[in-house]
Amino acid sequence: CVAKTATHILKGTSPDQIPITVSPKVYAFDWKEMQRFNIKIEDLPEGSIIYNLPFEIRYKTYLIIAGILFLIAVTYTIMRLVYMYLRESERKKLAQLRLVEAKERAEEANKMKSAFLANMSHEIRTPLNAIVGFSNIIASNEVELEIEEKVEFVRLINNNCDLLLKLINDILDLSRIESGRMEFTFTRQNLTTLINDIYQTHQLLLPDEVKLIQETPEAPIFIETDRHRLTQVITNLINNAVKFTQKGYIKLGYKYSEADSSVYITIEDTGIGIPKEKQKAIFERFNKLDEFAQ
Repeated sequence: CVAKTATHILKGTSPDQIPITVSPKVYAFDWKEMQRFNIKIEDLPEGSIIYNLPFEIRYKTYLIIAGILFLIAVTYTIMRLVYMYLRESERKKLAQLRLVEAKERAEEANKMKSAFLANMSHEIRTPLNAIVGFSNIIASNEVELEIEEKVEFVRLINNNCDLLLKLINDILDLSRIESGRMEFTFTRQNLTTLINDIYQTHQLLLPDEVKLIQETPEAPIFIETDRHRLTQVITNLINNAVKFTQKGYIKLGYKYSEADSSVYITIEDTGIGIPKEKQKAIFERFNKLDEFAQ
């Protein structure tokens, strides 16, 4: 504006003819002088310019916001670390509890295994004593035996040999299970035929006062299974029923449930049964509810 006015004057324009333009009022202050005279920022006129303003004063608002954000970040980090520490502590506690439970289970399994081995030792000695005893009687020249007696003794020897062989096979199977080496061969099997074969095998081995009953559906059902292992399971259950059934019947059969598309193999007997308080323990390892039974 000053340059334009000077140009007009040089060209001959009279200064009286040039209008006076009022420039906007700007108040400028120096920070050091304000400090010297103890002048506060809030006492200055609106729109004032302050020179030499310190950084912390110039950007005070931004610094406050940054400080608040920093405090929030620090607080969040601390809370996150505390949460992670508490969670890790909880995991360690759970791991310790699991280790304690596993140790207790292992100790309990070890006790039960010792009891099992003691029972098996007794079970093995029983047929061995019978085999050795009756064999010595038959081989002895000091005792005169009737033909019927020799036949009975041979039958007893054979029965105890079968029992001893079964015990040894059970121990071998237990060893395979313990080592994780139990093998299965799955094939398509007619369940009615399988049940019938088991029925035919056992019906002649039952006591006179116990009857074996077979109960299967009219239409046979085919399943994928290991025939040998399934036969072994059913045979063990039948043998267990025979041990505790003095008279009545043992019913073997199966049925198909459309509700859950499952096959249920059942073995029912009129034996002594299992007390309700002990029913949950029947599938525990090395468990024997009756210490006096085979």
